[in-house]
Amino acid sequence: MGYNGVKLVVVCVDGGVPGIVTTWNFFSPHRRLPGVVDSLPAPLRSVFPSSTAPGHASFLTATEADGHGIVANRFWEGEPVAQIKRLDPNPFKTLHPYESHSLQTPSLIDWFVQEKQARVSAVHFPHTFSRADAHVTNSSVFCLYAPARSVRIPLSDLQAASAPLARDLLYFDEAIPLRICKSGGSGDRIAISLGATTKPAVITNGETVQISADIAVGRLSLPIRYSTSRSEAELDIGTAVLTLRFGEFGGSESDPTSLERSYTANPDVNFSEAPNAWWVCQEVLAALEKNEPDVLFVRFNQVDHAQEFLYWHATQGDGRTAQLAREQILDTYQLIDDCLGRIITAVGPDADYLLFSDHGIDYVDRRIRPNVVLAQLGLSDRMIFQGDSRVSYLYADEPVSSAVLDRIVTEIARVEPSARRVDSRQARNLRVPPASGKQGRTGQLMMMCDLHHEFVYGETGLASQSVQSASHGYLPSTPSMYGFTRMFGPNVANMVLPGSLTEASGVVKALWDKRSAVRA
Repeated sequence: MGYNGVKLVVVCVDGGVPGIVTTWNFFSPHRRLPGVVDSLPAPLRSVFPSSTAPGHASFLTATEADGHGIVANRFWEGEPVAQIKRLDPNPFKTLHPYESHSLQTPSLIDWFVQEKQARVSAVHFPHTFSRADAHVTNSSVFCLYAPARSVRIPLSDLQAASAPLARDLLYFDEAIPLRICKSGGSGDRIAISLGATTKPAVITNGETVQISADIAVGRLSLPIRYSTSRSEAELDIGTAVLTLRFGEFGGSESDPTSLERSYTANPDVNFSEAPNAWWVCQEVLAALEKNEPDVLFVRFNQVDHAQEFLYWHATQGDGRTAQLAREQILDTYQLIDDCLGRIITAVGPDADYLLFSDHGIDYVDRRIRPNVVLAQLGLSDRMIFQGDSRVSYLYADEPVSSAVLDRIVTEIARVEPSARRVDSRQARNLRVPPASGKQGRTGQLMMMCDLHHEFVYGETGLASQSVQSASHGYLPSTPSMYGFTRMFGPNVANMVLPGSLTEASGVVKALWDKRSAVRA
């Protein structure tokens, strides 16, 4: 039986590639909703930069970066360079490109909540929440993650429960105590707890457990694998997940972490999916039951991760590695298909569904580190580059002279000829606000690189380096940057699919109004 209150479900399969979706007919409704009107999948033109934060902003606002202001997955506006460097390592402190209060124009969420008085719930969907305004939507949940790490402890330091060993783990600028003690006489079993109040979990040598604790900014979840050698205990802590809840979102009891390493076809990756797709599904089901939304926004980001880690190996590699990479990418699509099937079954046939992806993917074989160039020029104490994979913005504490900007451009182009300056005319053609000395979101200098290249923002390493990677963010006219879209439901007949992200919110509004007219 469906949840009768749900009228519209919007699902983003972040990074979903139209060719894969069409070839394998992923996200088809027909096994769950026989006879439903289905548009079939079609390509969807992205925006510049064709990345998650700008793409979702364009989907929701019907504008591009020069309208909604989300110019990259990472941007600043007037903060001192020292502050940028201090905040940069903390995903919670750099969350603003994904928050609704950063939008410079009203969004589809505002239309539903304010004009249509609709109840909206959102699961892991950018620009449906705000730390500055908890009432942007009726309910929203969003996740951040932090890299894997390991803790090694001499076995001789492990004591009984009366004298646990404490190690502080630093996540999101907060030191969280991890307490470890023996469980029994030997070191083969230990009890571990996280934070001040978490109940200890017992773990045996070779096992993995998930532990969670409430910290200052949200709920932190860790997968921990325990192993021992002759003299040492090792805790392999997988990718951590921070869950943020807004409004009245109750949530599920499921765990967002993945206990096993993901995407093993890439031997250089130590990443466990965060959040895992089944957690997204369970959060949706919890929202249906507890929040009774009229409109549901859902984002699965697992395909994006799988392709970023595996796409180079799948398309440029050979032999068993390439085959395994392709299989793991398809398995990720299939996993999301299965989760979507659960959601469709729960919501039922009376709702309309619009599916889309915000961008595509392509391989990367060279990385450019513009901040290394700044360091080589002796400028890194007062300037920093930040931005996206294919566009980079220079932020500085003071207005930078034309001569210095020219010097920076020349040196970056020397180490990587594909990198070039974007002038005001080119920026306007890309629908991005031009860089200027006013220290806006696009800084004082904008640089771009070619397809198969990307900017990264560390301050150490080589200024230009050959890699085996993948990314997005390039020109929306590039076919590999296209996403996909698909619609099905009782009111989809004679509706025209959006051709671009900026057309999508108009189609959603038309679908809603058509439904309202039919029911009137």
